[in-house]
Amino acid sequence: MSDSTYTARLVGSAGTETVELEFIGGLPQKSFVRAVGGDFDDEEMIWELVNDDSEGYEYREAGRPGADYS
Repeated sequence: MSDSTYTARLVGSAGTETVELEFIGGLPQKSFVRAVGGDFDDEEMIWELVNDDSEGYEYREAGRPGADYS
C-alpha cells in the first residue's frame, strides 16, 4: 500500500471483501460505484463510507445507481 492508496473493507449482502482505493485530496473516498456479480455483466452498486476511524475504512452497500427507491 502506498501513501496514495488505502485498504477498504466492503460489507454487503454477499459478504465482506477488501479492496485498494485511492485517496482523493488526501482523504478517503466518501462513496464510489463498483461492478457487482449478478445476472447481468453491467450491474453496479454504490458503496458509501460508514467508518473511517483507526480500525480502518468500512463501506456499506447504498443501492444501485439510478434506482428509484421511493
